[in-house]
Amino acid sequence: MQDHVSPGDHVGTTSASPDSGLLVVSATPFNAETRLAAQRGVATPTAAFFVRNHFAVPRIDPRAWRLAIEGAVQRPAVLTYEQLKALPSRTLLVTLECAGNGRSAMRPQVEGEPWQYGAVSTAAWTGVPLRAVLLAAGLSPAVQEVVCEGADRGQVAEHERVAAAHGPLAFARSLPLAKALHPDTLLAYAMNGDELPAAHGFPVRLIVPGWYGMASVKWVTRLTASTQPFMGYFQRDRYVLEPPQPGERQALALTNIAVRSVLVDPSDGAVLPCGDHCLRGFAWSGSAQVARVEVSVDGGATWEPAQFMGDPERYAWRPWEYRWRAVAPTRVTLCSRAIDAAANEQPTMRSRPSGSSSRSDMGLPFAW
Repeated sequence: MQDHVSPGDHVGTTSASPDSGLLVVSATPFNAETRLAAQRGVATPTAAFFVRNHFAVPRIDPRAWRLAIEGAVQRPAVLTYEQLKALPSRTLLVTLECAGNGRSAMRPQVEGEPWQYGAVSTAAWTGVPLRAVLLAAGLSPAVQEVVCEGADRGQVAEHERVAAAHGPLAFARSLPLAKALHPDTLLAYAMNGDELPAAHGFPVRLIVPGWYGMASVKWVTRLTASTQPFMGYFQRDRYVLEPPQPGERQALALTNIAVRSVLVDPSDGAVLPCGDHCLRGFAWSGSAQVARVEVSVDGGATWEPAQFMGDPERYAWRPWEYRWRAVAPTRVTLCSRAIDAAANEQPTMRSRPSGSSSRSDMGLPFAW
């Protein structure tokens, strides 16, 4: 159990972006989070969808864009944008979450973007199953992983010498073969029914449902079938659990999104009149559908079930509500926790009350 400040107790510099409604966390590279209190329904409007970048956003002419499929394949190929879009496609409603979501609340503080809790959003993604292009290329039986490389690149402190000798470092991640061949892993070219915006990966990005957002590589230009584990910087040095788990020689790479719920309304520190109130939030999990959400109005001493709003979607968060009657003037701590269908339960963490009311997102802290 660790101390956990409520979402309103932000650590770091955040400013508002007036044209998008996002909260800007850093200007260079541009990173901004969704205003969850303004979220209505399941799908997040594209302009309000959180943005996570490691480097500058590449500007790509779709007429010049190419997707190379190479490595341990029988038929290496290069696809144009139009060729990819001509392949059979599907649309999935998927919640993406940055692995650092909620980092500003960690004690002690850790390196990385000081996200509050809005580095998570949901959209309808349209694209071609990754397996279609991989199987068409003819994978070698020895393939273990598929390395996915984006067009974004730059320098990181640990690789300044490497960059000087070999050029900027590209953002690349690998997927184990089973995940790469899963029918729901997409090469997406549309978001919420429209062309992908540049900030979200135009012309083509990966969508890996159920996994943290770093797996959904943006601006994809190269797929390499590999017979060996990928040892790239963003695979082995970043987005890993630290320290290594018992019996492990190295840190484990993050994959599935941990079960989580957030309380978005009322806001932290709100002063409310006595009477009836509707508490509102969202819950999600990468391992299974969220089965239930529980709410506490006494800092976690007792819990009662919340009510889901709308039908479940396999890869999308679920809005929930809880009716609460405030009967006496006092300071209260409001908490929520989620449990998914695989019996994964959101870890309980102590909240640190602030102001007239407080809330606790009982999320799992990661180091990377």
